[in-house]
Amino acid sequence: MARLTARARARVLAGMYAALGIANSASAAKRLRAGELATKPLLMPVLAAFALVAAGEGTEDKDDVRLPVAGMGLSGLGDIALLGPESWFVPGMGAFAAAHACYMAALTRNGAVRGIRPPVAAAYAALWVVLIKVLWRGLGNLRWPVAAYSLLLVSMAVLATGRNREAAAGGALFVVSDALIACGLAGIKAIPRQESAVMPTYVAAQFLLTAGFLRPQKGRRLSANCRSVTDEEANKQRSRMRIV
Repeated sequence: MARLTARARARVLAGMYAALGIANSASAAKRLRAGELATKPLLMPVLAAFALVAAGEGTEDKDDVRLPVAGMGLSGLGDIALLGPESWFVPGMGAFAAAHACYMAALTRNGAVRGIRPPVAAAYAALWVVLIKVLWRGLGNLRWPVAAYSLLLVSMAVLATGRNREAAAGGALFVVSDALIACGLAGIKAIPRQESAVMPTYVAAQFLLTAGFLRPQKGRRLSANCRSVTDEEANKQRSRMRIV
């Protein structure tokens, strides 16, 4: 019963996060300031609560999510800063940079480095170079802060590819979301209604990264499957020996 209760709580929190994400994305698209102020500061606290409840339910070690949860807390500070005046933008970017550092520390600790494929890392590096080259002139005084932050973000996304598919997708969407923000800062229209795409991609990115941390490292999952097959074969051999 306790397990069902924990699972139900995790589902409720996931539903709350989805509802807040939809409401905030709609508010941002329609530029409803009151809606943004009411929903955006709640996104990361609800996601962190979901991660903690789900970790208690489904992971081997609840400590595994402490660094990601710290990253969510720092992301929440960044969300609040980006709701403020323009002078808060760089401190907000710093909060997100610290969040990515937490995610990277968690990914590194869990062995994601071993799962990185060199072509994927090279593709992300090329993307960063092209993005900075395209945006450089339009960024003005934000050139170096954006360059440093985006390098950290891309590094996190590369590490996420070594974790599992959910984390990889989350890292990629985070890059997309922040690239759209950078394009806006540089006065570049990369896609139609790009401002409306920032929050949906960000909300999805954070959830997918969280799901990635809650699920096993892809190597561990394979090892567990191998152990299961080995145990099954051993049982079959013992059965044959009894028959003989």
